[in-house]
Amino acid sequence: MSTTAADPVTLVQISDLHFPDTAGVRGFVQHDPDAGLAAVLGHAAGAIAAASLVVATGDLADLGEPGAYERLGDVLDAVPAPVYCLSGNHDRNDAYRACLPRRNVHLETAVRVGSWLMLFLDSNARGREDAGDGTYRDRDDRMTAAEQPELTPAEAAQARAILEATSAEHVFVWLHHPPLPDIAPDAQGDTELAKLVRDFPKIRALGAGHLHGDLHGTFEGRPVFVCPSTTYSIDYAGRVFDGPSYRTYTLHADGTVESEALTVPGDITDTMRAKPAPKFLTDLMMGRITLEEMRELTDAEFEERFGEPRPTRGA
Repeated sequence: MSTTAADPVTLVQISDLHFPDTAGVRGFVQHDPDAGLAAVLGHAAGAIAAASLVVATGDLADLGEPGAYERLGDVLDAVPAPVYCLSGNHDRNDAYRACLPRRNVHLETAVRVGSWLMLFLDSNARGREDAGDGTYRDRDDRMTAAEQPELTPAEAAQARAILEATSAEHVFVWLHHPPLPDIAPDAQGDTELAKLVRDFPKIRALGAGHLHGDLHGTFEGRPVFVCPSTTYSIDYAGRVFDGPSYRTYTLHADGTVESEALTVPGDITDTMRAKPAPKFLTDLMMGRITLEEMRELTDAEFEERFGEPRPTRGA
């Protein structure tokens, strides 16, 4: 779709697809990643057809298997708008880069659309380590270690170079982890991400996923929009699960942003909404406890703290 500098940019965000390498129902939540993504793509078909791009903000695969990216790449390649992806803490960088790209599925760091630059950042620095040659590789514990947003020095330097070179009037930053103060306190202050946002006023907003919920807030004075999940979402206020969801955006030529989170109606959502969201899960997602701290609890301590027994399977 051709977009001039005066036109608003419309796009669709999907997040936390958690695709496995084989189709089927998963976890104690009994969610079906294939069915959830299909429901979202069907419900959002009109918005996607009119959009300049679709952004997929991480946790694209559940365990980072090559087969998961192969399957997902085939699905996303058929979407009638270019799909721009970034990785989450569940993704594995080598398989993600080797197996996901397609003609219509992109892993670029930035793309210009009208008066806007879309900047895609890897916020998983805590789950990566310097390989000794200036490159970074995944740590074995990436999934749990990268619990808050952080940029490697190389990622921050690349982002600065792109921002210094762009002639775009406005920038939208995309990352997996939302840098919301209450949830990600370590992202505040003089971090690479905070300095980046402070130093470039043309950054107008940030979009993220990770929390599986329709949330929003501010970071360094900029709005932060959090996208629910295509697999299972969480209604944090009602403490219940929710159905497959996504976000739509309109980025205006004056730098303002409008966004709405939408949940797909139907049997999947009705079934999910009937399930209470366990307190241990909402506390974990909202940063009130780490996975390591949770693992250190005895079964008795776990039940005393959360008022429910420890689950036997992870979601």
